[in-house]
Amino acid sequence: MVEEDVYITVGGVEYLLVLNAEVNTTDEIITDAFQKFLKDADYQSEEVTLVLVYTDNAGQVIKGQDLVDFRINILQKDDVFQPPSTAMSSFMGARTRAFFLKGDPTVTVPPGPYVFMRGKTWQPWRTYYNTHACFMSSFKPSPHDRGKLVVVDAPIAGLDGRVVVPSRCYYKPSASRPLHGARIAVNDNIDIAGHKTSLCNRAWMDLYPPKTKHAACVQTMIDAGAVIVGKVKLQAMIMREEPLECVEFTAPFNPRADGYQVPSGSSHASAASIGAYDWLGFTFGSDTNGSGRKPASYNGCFSIRPSTGITDNDGQFDMPVFFGRSISRFPDFISTWYGTSPMLRPGSVRILYPSDYLPTPNPAQTELIDKLVSGLEQAVSVERTEISLAEQWKRDTPDGPEHADIAVYLERAGIYPFYHDQYHNSMGFKEKYKEKCGKPPFVHRALHWQWGVGKAISQHERDECWRRSEVYRHWLLEKVFDADSSATVTVMPLPIEAGQPNYRDAELPPYSLFSGYAALNMSPMSRAPEVTAPGTDLILVDLVERALKASGIPTEVKTGRFIH
Repeated sequence: MVEEDVYITVGGVEYLLVLNAEVNTTDEIITDAFQKFLKDADYQSEEVTLVLVYTDNAGQVIKGQDLVDFRINILQKDDVFQPPSTAMSSFMGARTRAFFLKGDPTVTVPPGPYVFMRGKTWQPWRTYYNTHACFMSSFKPSPHDRGKLVVVDAPIAGLDGRVVVPSRCYYKPSASRPLHGARIAVNDNIDIAGHKTSLCNRAWMDLYPPKTKHAACVQTMIDAGAVIVGKVKLQAMIMREEPLECVEFTAPFNPRADGYQVPSGSSHASAASIGAYDWLGFTFGSDTNGSGRKPASYNGCFSIRPSTGITDNDGQFDMPVFFGRSISRFPDFISTWYGTSPMLRPGSVRILYPSDYLPTPNPAQTELIDKLVSGLEQAVSVERTEISLAEQWKRDTPDGPEHADIAVYLERAGIYPFYHDQYHNSMGFKEKYKEKCGKPPFVHRALHWQWGVGKAISQHERDECWRRSEVYRHWLLEKVFDADSSATVTVMPLPIEAGQPNYRDAELPPYSLFSGYAALNMSPMSRAPEVTAPGTDLILVDLVERALKASGIPTEVKTGRFIH
């Protein structure tokens, strides 16, 4: 078996050769399927022979239109297949003649491009480069165990790391495997079996061993047929880390506008990679109080922060969130991820328009939000209802008249429990690292500040703020959103900050406590879903898609400088 990586170049495009493995009709693994599939072929030399597989049914007469359809519906949608593959172009001493061989029908081999070399058959996985500094490491299947992922490259801080992807021709989504062939990258706070989870902190990476199993969300995606292509960066320790504060690993580059806007939020690379790389389908990140929704907004893509408790979060830090370019593809992803959750329910729609957060100071942003809301009104034939949370709180006084000001009441309620628990939960890391290395672990200044705040919060203060959070949550769900209603679904548009330019080299913002009254804290504190659109449960995704279509806003964004 060839152990070293073998790269070839076809038509100016580089490919990594991955040993082909398929199954026969009895589901027996055949390491070299093509030696049986094309039993009359004999290729033992170093010469490279390109092969294009077309599959038909027993007794089928192949017509010219069949081949045209194959090219249009399969080959032309693939970024790995290249026309020279069918022309048998000469490269690296490759054979230049074209020929046809009949395959063995007892072996299952997907259609698409392959390579013969050294007496074996290989899948050519296309090489892309980490041009926007998003990836920590990239993966390929192990030649010894197709279910195991091994590293191709670990660019970490650089821009020149390689990421490889298989041909889309090999995959055919089905009811049992709806994400068959979907290319997915995950934040490096999500476990991948056989690899370390770094949190983008070198001390953390040095201290803890590789994981022994995949995170639940990763295993679910793999079981549905997805291809995990690598791990992407996050803000160190899942905390604030502006580009100028990234002292261990380079911050990813936001692909939008002039390319020098901040990527924003701890899941910055998950969103930036979706905005930058058209060869990537989805990414997983995380979100507590904006870590996923802010990057989606800044990097121009869709995201969804699911309802708390609706997903299995084993093997990952923080609340999961995923990103994509087309909201029309979200239902398959969500149905796979959520499973048969009872929280997926239909109903009539009520639209609440909060004067607490809208309009924003940015007229262009407000205009776009209003356009989306108008589209939603048109799509569901319901007019918006304006609401002031502050005024309704004052009328309802859910925690007594002495707490009639909701902004004052929630000033520390959303953040104190988090900072307190995060500080005390980090003690094990600090103690174990110092014991092993004889020095404290390095963390960036913002985290030191946050630990200082968390250390100063008493257990009583923490519990009181948690109590207030719970009062606020129950009030929101019962009095504002009527969450127990089986007949109505209430939605509320919220801005992701006031959209404005924010450059990578801008002066660092001061450290400050994030108010529980902030719009970004509503969904985490109420444990409700939220969709970011340039992400909620199936009903919300459906409503956003319908609103986009009705308002004339595209439901899919492009990669690169412009989203549309």
